[in-house]
Amino acid sequence: MEPRRTKVLIIDSTTEKHFPQPDIEREILAGYDVHLAHISNINEIPAEILPEIEFMIIWACIPSIQFNQAFLRNLGRCRAIVKAAVGYDNVDIDAARQLDIAVYNIPDYGTEEVADHTLALMLGVARKLNDINLHVRQGGWDWASVKKLYRLRDKTLGIIGFGRIGGAVAKRAAAFGLKIRFYDPYVASGVDKTHGVTRCESLEELLASSDIVSVNASLNRTSHHLLSAPQFQQMKEGVLLVNTARGGIVDSQALLEALKSGKVAAAGLDVLENEPDIPAGFRTLDNVILTAHSAFYTEESFLEMRTKSAELLLGIMAGVNVRNRVNGNGILQPS
Repeated sequence: MEPRRTKVLIIDSTTEKHFPQPDIEREILAGYDVHLAHISNINEIPAEILPEIEFMIIWACIPSIQFNQAFLRNLGRCRAIVKAAVGYDNVDIDAARQLDIAVYNIPDYGTEEVADHTLALMLGVARKLNDINLHVRQGGWDWASVKKLYRLRDKTLGIIGFGRIGGAVAKRAAAFGLKIRFYDPYVASGVDKTHGVTRCESLEELLASSDIVSVNASLNRTSHHLLSAPQFQQMKEGVLLVNTARGGIVDSQALLEALKSGKVAAAGLDVLENEPDIPAGFRTLDNVILTAHSAFYTEESFLEMRTKSAELLLGIMAGVNVRNRVNGNGILQPS
């Protein structure tokens, strides 16, 4: 009888369906029993296989797939989960810690892509590309169809969240002559000097002084609906908003009202609260550019995501002191 092989389950969503086969993962994790499940909700994973899973890699990012306490309790053998993304808001990391399941993320993949996409959305709404594109496609050729455009130079960009991506956005935005400010209570002192930007001590200070607001924070209990009706009232009249972080950071209904009133002149949104469901109001507004949570994507970033996730898991299995644990410290001992 062959010895039992360690089981690894990779979970992807049927909506996203990143790849049909885990070929890269099987190559890196040679000798391990690697399976891939495409699901639309967590209950589609056969209950009988859950007690056999020792390690998991999660590709799925859609909010409808939640790795909650009830699900995690059924993972009798599971020792570690790798969330193949920067954000890990669909994994209950506190419940995992109580169950001695270590959770890791991949915070350093796709940084360039998300920063590039942030600037693309910023330029798109600032130059009203939605409007002029539609005007030309409908037979027009009049530059004045998109009046009230303003140059970016000397405008103030306020960045919420100044980690890897926020810093990369600042670096790119500086080339446009923007004055850059950020709010992030969690980053160390001196980061502002390193990047040549201005630090705001409060969110209110940032919102009141910014012509453009870029959301680049992670989603957690404290950042959920960080931007809601009161915060929109604190913003300048006619502010531009870009969100390439997580939809839940921005109160969708409050944003919709701010867009309709003109308080927010335009928004570029790569993420929404209940993806892939888009509130009807957003679909009909000309001053909104929507992209399908695609800011992270290039062929290179996909390869990086998969390779780093599998290599991280390999290190965890070997008991190597790997980085990026998000629910505690320490390492796992090899089995």
